[in-house]
This record gives sequence, structure tokens and C-alpha cells, in this order.
Amino acid sequence: MKRQCVHLLIGILVFLSAATAAEAAKTETWRSTLQDSLISSYEPSKISIDSMRISKPGILLVIRKDNISGDLVSDFSLASNKVIDGKVQQANTGSTSHVFKPGETLYINKIFVTDTEVQFMVVSGDTYEVNVHGTTLQTRYKTVIRFQFQKGTLETTDAATVKKIIEDVIAPQSTVNEAKTATVELGQTPEQVEAALGKPETIVKLGPKVTYIYKAIKVVFQDGKVSDVQ
Repeated sequence: MKRQCVHLLIGILVFLSAATAAEAAKTETWRSTLQDSLISSYEPSKISIDSMRISKPGILLVIRKDNISGDLVSDFSLASNKVIDGKVQQANTGSTSHVFKPGETLYINKIFVTDTEVQFMVVSGDTYEVNVHGTTLQTRYKTVIRFQFQKGTLETTDAATVKKIIEDVIAPQSTVNEAKTATVELGQTPEQVEAALGKPETIVKLGPKVTYIYKAIKVVFQDGKVSDVQ
């Protein structure tokens, strides 16, 4: 009887071990598939160890939202910005940090997918002049942007949806340029602009001046006609 119990216990442990291994393999499969899809869509750059030299540029991303901050590439710290429901929660950084503005660019270093996050490790597309301990240097800034999802949802979200969430915050330069070069002309009506660009995210009304705010551009109307595009 004792031997039978031991054999039964061993069988249960083997079963549980196999089930755990199967679940881990399943998790690793969807994460790898999604990560490979993102890397294929957003080609990382080859960047020197000091993050200053872009030896082989990949895709260039354009920042579309405020509050993304970064640290000097020479710093040991790495700013970590969270994106939750499309809103950026700025990282706490040091006195030498940089807060990026919409329109600034980023090169991708690495892309990671975890159970609840898609992480973009990036460096600034431009170099900046900074004063460090009394010395003026040209440097870049580095940061990580962490797109967060509720546990269990990322596994069942298709790649196209994930990319849309990403591109609300950072998008390929070609995508942003297409939005900027859409058929918006001086003198067009709000209806014509909406036909070209869709509904704006925000509408600001100041008397005869109305501004349509999109992710990449702003369209200004004066007396019901397009007067400026920013």
C-alpha cells in the first residue's frame, strides 16, 4: 500500500510538472510571436555600447504625446515611462534628464514582450548640448517606454491592435508624415478636413477661431475655413 501511494504521488508530480511545462511553453510561444511581429514592424537600430553612435539606423519613431522623459546615455539610471490606457506616466529622473516633446524622434535599441507589458528601449534620434560638471557635451538621451496591459489581456490581443496602441504614443516617421501630408488645404471646411483626417481628438473653440487637434497635427479654422496647419 505504501509503495502504491508513493507511485501515485510520483505520478501526480510528473503530471503537474508536465502541465506546468506545457503552460510555460504556451506563454513563451505567444510572447515570442508578438515580439517577433513588433521587431519586424519596428526595426531596431544597431547602436554603439555608449549609445552615442547609430552604426546601422533602423526605423525612426516620432513621439506623439507629452510626458516621456529620458536620462543621459552616460547615466547608470534608465528612465522608465509607463503608458496606461493611452496616457503616459512620466518617469522620475535626475536633474540632467530631458522631457521629450511631440515631434522629437527616437531610435529603437530593443523590444521586449512580457506577460503584461510591451517595452521599447530607445535612444533619442537627435543629440543635445548639455553641461555636465562644467563641461559642454553633445549627447543623446535614453529611456524605456512600457506599454502596460491588464494581466491576461495581452495574450489575447492581436498584433494589429497592439501596434495601434503603440502608435498613439510613438509612431514611424513615415506614418506621421502621411498624416501631415493628407489633403488638407487652406480654405477647406471642417467637413472636408474630417473627410480627410477623421474626427479630431479635441476641438478648441475661441470665438471665430476653431482648432482641430489630431495626434500628429493641428488644423486651425478662421470663420469656418482652414487658415493654418501646424
